Amino acid sequence: MAACAVASPSPTPRNSALAFAIAGACASLGLPQALAAEPARGTVPDVTVSAEHRDTDLQKTPLAISAFGSDALESGQISNVRELAGQVPNLVLPRTSISYSTQTYFIRGIGEADPIQESAVAVYADDVYIPRAISSMLDFNDVERVEVLRGPQGTLYGRNSSAGAIRVITRDPDETTRGYVQLGAGNYGALNVRGLLSGALDAERGVYGSVAYTRVYRGGTTDNPTLGFDVNRVNTSAARGKLRYKPDARLDVQLTLNGLIDFSDTTGYTPVPASGVVTDPWRTYSGLYPKNEFKGGGGALRASYKLDEHLLFKSITVAQGFNQPVDYDNSGQAAEVQRNLIHYKQRYFTQEFQLNGDWGDWNFTSGLFLYDERFTADRNNNTRSLAANRVNRFGEYSTTDTRSYAVYGQAGWRLTPALNLTAGLRYTYEKKDFDYTHYRLDAGQNITGIDFAAQDSRSWTSTTPRLGLDYQWTPDLNQYAYVARGFKAGGYDNRAPTLASATNPFAPETVTTWETGLKSDWLDRRLRVNAAVFLNDYRDLQATAYDPTTGVNQRYNAAKAKTRGVELETSAALGLADAKLNIGYLHATYDSFANAGGAGVSADGKDLTFSPRWNVFASLGSVIPASLPGVLRATADFQFQTRSYATAVNAETSLVPTQRFVNAGLSYVSGDSKWTTSLGVKNLLNDAYAQSAAFSPGSGARYQVVNPPRTVLVTVQYAL
Repeated sequence: MAACAVASPSPTPRNSALAFAIAGACASLGLPQALAAEPARGTVPDVTVSAEHRDTDLQKTPLAISAFGSDALESGQISNVRELAGQVPNLVLPRTSISYSTQTYFIRGIGEADPIQESAVAVYADDVYIPRAISSMLDFNDVERVEVLRGPQGTLYGRNSSAGAIRVITRDPDETTRGYVQLGAGNYGALNVRGLLSGALDAERGVYGSVAYTRVYRGGTTDNPTLGFDVNRVNTSAARGKLRYKPDARLDVQLTLNGLIDFSDTTGYTPVPASGVVTDPWRTYSGLYPKNEFKGGGGALRASYKLDEHLLFKSITVAQGFNQPVDYDNSGQAAEVQRNLIHYKQRYFTQEFQLNGDWGDWNFTSGLFLYDERFTADRNNNTRSLAANRVNRFGEYSTTDTRSYAVYGQAGWRLTPALNLTAGLRYTYEKKDFDYTHYRLDAGQNITGIDFAAQDSRSWTSTTPRLGLDYQWTPDLNQYAYVARGFKAGGYDNRAPTLASATNPFAPETVTTWETGLKSDWLDRRLRVNAAVFLNDYRDLQATAYDPTTGVNQRYNAAKAKTRGVELETSAALGLADAKLNIGYLHATYDSFANAGGAGVSADGKDLTFSPRWNVFASLGSVIPASLPGVLRATADFQFQTRSYATAVNAETSLVPTQRFVNAGLSYVSGDSKWTTSLGVKNLLNDAYAQSAAFSPGSGARYQVVNPPRTVLVTVQYAL
């Protein structure tokens, strides 16, 4: 955590007087001696990212990328992926999902609202790719950096992604002994535990290890008079262990094992009356117990070897999986209206080989990626028909086997001292085998017959290029521009209502992206201003839309869509304070989407789902001048986004309203930096907004999912 100011390794003559003045002020305020003695800066700190598989300065990396280092995560009290919501321009993360560890993502209007489909935004935990929204909501522990990349990412990473990528990078163990224990308690019975121990196991042989544990618990925040207890409880435990062997500067081998148990409630939906006015947003009447018993984990083996001073070979082997029985009620009503009893299973294996080189004036990244996954969904659906006034009970059992192979590469050339050229290419082959059964159930959920069964197989190929230039106009001003294509393979509808829909896969989606951006520092690096302008042209955009003729959501290809917008990220060092202002503007529409709401109901010209026109983030953090033996720091932030829709036809019943959130925090670090005490308040004004909303014509039910109310958490941490 920065104290009086953010330190500069060597103050320039222009700011040296300021540096010594601030250092003196720190000492007079009784701040820790190490912090007071720093050559203080009053400058925005440098940020190093590894998005291009090598360490580069954020300001010279030709990508639209937002990075959060460990200090930024700590000072902003960002403890999980979901709390990035509202902080990155044109990144939309609904503040709740079907279960706590499930999270859907949208970047620049493109995302995947269906948690069982493969996401358009790739999420990585270190070297582990997480294919679906299920289990992608990561709690942070010993995180070194979080990187949010916007735009297609196919020539740098093993798994292609058409919208962008989120990378959570944890620290690797080394010779430094590190450790801490953190305890937190708050309202709604919150009780959190985080712990870490990392260091050398055998320093002479280069053997290091670490173990991290996270426990997050919170009682229910939503009243349920039908069940007689509060729901939307959080109850998770996660562990991660790393064993690293690094005998010399050339070889580095690391085994990472991870596990997650999530027994949190499935989300309780709030029913919306015919008037459309919800009087108590944190109340549900569902009579179904919100069962969720997620168990998942796996391992990753990473080995890298420096062939010489220029070439690095890397192998990443990953095996992961989960098992999740889950029951949820969509309607929020006491009567049986729309209930789903589901059992999800997944196992997948990836193997990636990389060869990366750097010769100063030119560098390259290349890779071979193999992906094998089996995903099984066994769904029992109970849906009330308004016309017949009875419950229709049916089941869907599907297995989707995916095998994908990709070769990718990207190279950069320094054409002049200021001008760089980047070119990349990716080839992808993907095949899916689909086995599906649609069956009938009785009131006891017993199978009484099979409506139809289907088996089908399809494969797709794609070649996607990238070409870009960046120019260093001055030491503090860089401009980049690129054009790239992205690809997301086709697939099958796990909820197919008919034999025809089960045997006709949806097609791949492709995107062509044009983007240019400026990255700049001003006022002796006290002010940073980064901006980007983009246009995404989508063909066969994959979407899920409700079809009233069948009474279920179905998977479609929207023929054409475009998203265009502007992004602005600013940060300023203001002596004892620091400030940020991020603004995103997005215009995302379907050019053509016939029958999006059933036969004859088009979404042409409608907004893409979860694509608010404006989003704004502003924050201020400051060291509070006080005669204390440590550092007292206060933070506050404001998040705002305009309305959007949860369905392609932009029905009023699917409105996600304009919303704003205010968060605040206070932290104290002891003079020896051993103890840290923090107070964090999320949703300070206790605002309630629908994060998603829907209406079922078949049952007449209207319902929404609401963000959590105001939460307060006090944490105490002791570090070794």
